[in-house]
Amino acid sequence: MGDYLKDYIKNAVKRYILRSFVTNPYFWIILIFLSLIFFGIFTVLGIFDAAYQDNTVAANGRIVQQMMPALNPPVLSSDKMEEQFFLPWAVPYALQLYARDWDDTLDKDMITNITKDLNPAFTYFDYDEVTQVWESIKDKDGNWQTKYYEIRTPRKYISQVNTYAGIYELHYTLQFTENHTETADYKKYTKTFYLAKTGIDFYPDWTRLDAAIAKYAYINAKTNNFNVQECTVEGGQIIKPFDGDYPVTSPFGMREDPKNPGSKEFHTGTDFGVPYGTPIKAVADGVVALAEEYGGYGKAVIIRHADGLSTIYGHLSEIKVSEGKEVKQGDVIGLSGNTGRSTGPHLHFEIRENGQPVDPLLYIAGIKSFSSGEVYYVAELNRIMLLETAASFMKNEENIGWLLDSSDSSMEVPPWQKYDIRPGEIPNELIPVFKVAGEKYGIPWTVLAAIAYRESSFNPNAVGPYLPDYNTSAVGMMQFLPETFREYGVDGDGDSIISPFDPSDAVYTAAHYLSANYNLYKKQGYSDTDALRKALWNYNHAWWYVDQVMSIAEKYSEKYGK
Repeated sequence: MGDYLKDYIKNAVKRYILRSFVTNPYFWIILIFLSLIFFGIFTVLGIFDAAYQDNTVAANGRIVQQMMPALNPPVLSSDKMEEQFFLPWAVPYALQLYARDWDDTLDKDMITNITKDLNPAFTYFDYDEVTQVWESIKDKDGNWQTKYYEIRTPRKYISQVNTYAGIYELHYTLQFTENHTETADYKKYTKTFYLAKTGIDFYPDWTRLDAAIAKYAYINAKTNNFNVQECTVEGGQIIKPFDGDYPVTSPFGMREDPKNPGSKEFHTGTDFGVPYGTPIKAVADGVVALAEEYGGYGKAVIIRHADGLSTIYGHLSEIKVSEGKEVKQGDVIGLSGNTGRSTGPHLHFEIRENGQPVDPLLYIAGIKSFSSGEVYYVAELNRIMLLETAASFMKNEENIGWLLDSSDSSMEVPPWQKYDIRPGEIPNELIPVFKVAGEKYGIPWTVLAAIAYRESSFNPNAVGPYLPDYNTSAVGMMQFLPETFREYGVDGDGDSIISPFDPSDAVYTAAHYLSANYNLYKKQGYSDTDALRKALWNYNHAWWYVDQVMSIAEKYSEKYGK
């Protein structure tokens, strides 16, 4: 299709130019205008191409990659989920380049400091995994003697992650497994209760990244590239976020998810049972960093205070302030309500220390207090350029190269054979899952395995990057968006829980989703191969992705058989 499109455009341009040269008196004006446009486009492409080819930038990038393992936060959780949220190495490197006006001299100290400022902050909770054991032994008289005991295994899980792009909240549900062992003289029955990850909510929040850009690109460098508001705030004892005395309806810490009975979640703030429409006040001096819809928080206000502190006021019915506004302690910032992920009118009040939620009652009770100091707010900051630069550093695949390639290629060679990909080994325990799911839904099992490798390298806990178009991240081994998984989700292992983090559920759901699109295109008259390729395109909306998956699937077929 690419060659056809290039030939068509080339011939159309030739015809237009020849016809215009003869008949259009404004031809030269149009030609000069178009030349200026193309000159600008190729100048931009040339700049980016030069950046990709710059040996110094590439070498520095490799050094930064080597630095990151030592700078990452420790892995403390039982399922090692921290690794899915580690700061991408290219973000601090792109910020260092931007702060130094694109000077490609590597500043390791700045990379270290930026990374420390932007590293994810994890909130944990502890859980004892309990195994109940009934053990029976037949005595010499032929009678069964049974004893019962419990084995408790301490586990640690992540409840919330505060990243440079926003907040991830992880949800778990209590499940159990059973095991029976029996011989002529011995019986053993065990029942193990454990927490299974069932979902992740994501709330975009760029305040940490914006603060880092302000800190390194403006405050340190003193180059006035954008408008940074500097505000001196007073610290000390905070006040309650409302007048009067209202009860705590849900404290800080682990609780049952009010929206999903049976599921566990970590409550990152304190809920107060204030009536609908109650004026909500700033608990301390600060600058409004966010005043809008904020995912499950509904209408919310975030105020930035000195020394890395911030406060959040969620589920409001009305917001009375705007971003960038300086507020004093006691100023009304909104009215309480019932918006977002809420089961009734109340105020969710949250305090974060450098992105880490802490118990607000420690501050309300006067055990801890706020610091005085400077607060910075960046107005009209364009972070997109920084993020796209970071993404370009991390990608080793050509997305537009085929448009600029003038060489002809034979249509007899499948396009996916151009990719020299060496895929990883398929985990042995997953091969039967891929095969049964593929057979059930009529999708080649190697294609399902290829998607799993391409999306997550067979990692069931994978969390993808934040996707601005969808206001969320893709999760699980097959990298599903929540909306798609809700529509096509399949209970692959028959445990009555459908989770994108369960490998069987993820694979069966992918097969279901592909099958639905495959059958749709078959009805439209597409061949088997073209219908499958169109279905894969629906999975990721990129033809280079389709070609890569087909290439990986072909190599898996050669290695593991059809």
